[in-house]
Amino acid sequence: MRNKLLAILSFLPLLSAAQESYTLKFLPQLHQSQWFNATNQTDAEISVGLPAISGISFYIYNSGFTYNSLFNRVNDSTLSINPGSFIEKLKNNNIVAFGADVSLLSFNVAKTDFSYGFSVTDKADLRFSYPKDLFKFAWYGNGAYIGQSLNIGDFGLQASWYREYALHGTKNYKKWTFGASPKLLFGKTNINVKEANLKLYTAPDYYALTADANVNVQTSGFADSADRAAGNMSFPGYAFNTRNAGLAIDLGAKYQINEQIDVAGGINNLGYINWKSNIHNYSTGKKSFTFEGFSLDNLFQGDTDFISTDQYLDSMKDLLEFEKTTNSYRTTLPVEFYLIGNYRLNPYHSFGGQLSTQRFARKMVVAATLAYQYNVSRHLTVALSYTAKSNAAFNVGGAIIARFLGMQWYFATDNWWASVKPLDSKNTNFRLGINLAFGDRSKKKSASPTPAGDDSGQTGTGFGY
Repeated sequence: MRNKLLAILSFLPLLSAAQESYTLKFLPQLHQSQWFNATNQTDAEISVGLPAISGISFYIYNSGFTYNSLFNRVNDSTLSINPGSFIEKLKNNNIVAFGADVSLLSFNVAKTDFSYGFSVTDKADLRFSYPKDLFKFAWYGNGAYIGQSLNIGDFGLQASWYREYALHGTKNYKKWTFGASPKLLFGKTNINVKEANLKLYTAPDYYALTADANVNVQTSGFADSADRAAGNMSFPGYAFNTRNAGLAIDLGAKYQINEQIDVAGGINNLGYINWKSNIHNYSTGKKSFTFEGFSLDNLFQGDTDFISTDQYLDSMKDLLEFEKTTNSYRTTLPVEFYLIGNYRLNPYHSFGGQLSTQRFARKMVVAATLAYQYNVSRHLTVALSYTAKSNAAFNVGGAIIARFLGMQWYFATDNWWASVKPLDSKNTNFRLGINLAFGDRSKKKSASPTPAGDDSGQTGTGFGY
């Protein structure tokens, strides 16, 4: 059992997905922006994303600390650490999240008042929450918390690798734009900590230490000896596995107040995956153990049985004894809600604001973004953004989009600062790629007559080429 858990933990760094991208929601020039804001409509009549090169993304988010807040450099060869100062800066519940995704294929067709598209993306996502009490107990011990309970095992973990097949559609109706992206999901690998509690209580009278445990870990895609014997460990078996099916949807709506102002809102990743292949679940159930200390009388009398006895070792082993099951289970995706407002000053300058909230393991993360976009020419657009999110207030990002010779090159990030000072950053992400782009929908829109009072020809948030 120990080896299996170690194998799972060693695999976690490989399960990394960029579900979050605040700057990209303001860039309708890219058909990939519709994956984050379902109401966006690109001005390119036809946009095609080729395998891998059209969309690669990566992100890291750590709400608790940065590298430089934990380690201090004394000189060129010496690092110092001040755990006490570091621990005090932690919240009661902290988050580490990281991930990447790769676009395998995508395309989009945009008409005057509607658009449609399709995408296939491999996504991986790890979101881990950990308690401040764990570090308090490790550094101060239990002597500083007499009569108190420390929950050193209050962990939340959701790690998944899955493939997403998505349809993308938008429709303009008078001053409204509606967008929807239904998705078919096929899970490859998952770790889900459904419950994790390990509480330690130190009695104030005679300092007895009571431990209460309740752990339930669900896994899919990690083969045991029987699975390996059946040949279920091959990479094609993972990559083309269709047993872990799921459904999801993105929804959005935008209202064009006038030619300059629009507001939009939506929900992303509303869905689930049913995990049925290579299931290995481990649970302890509710258990308790009290350690009342060793008898000094026995020690002074030369009796060392208290050291070799199996009483305490057996009790501690029983506390963390796992029961294995192979029952299928369901996990939900990290759902996101967002609101966006845009102000188009003129054909060259645009401003926007966004408020969003997303679930990370057992905690909701709130983010607010301000964005500015400058349409340098019909071939070049640049953007600048500032994002403040939970426990990571300083994120200056932006984007560059260039279109020429039937190709569209782009790079977007929520935090340029991370490339300058990565060891001082809590939030790092980027998305880049190359699309094939043909035609200009905005020219056809401007050439077609528009009834008085009908603003249905407005584009998405921002402006195109």
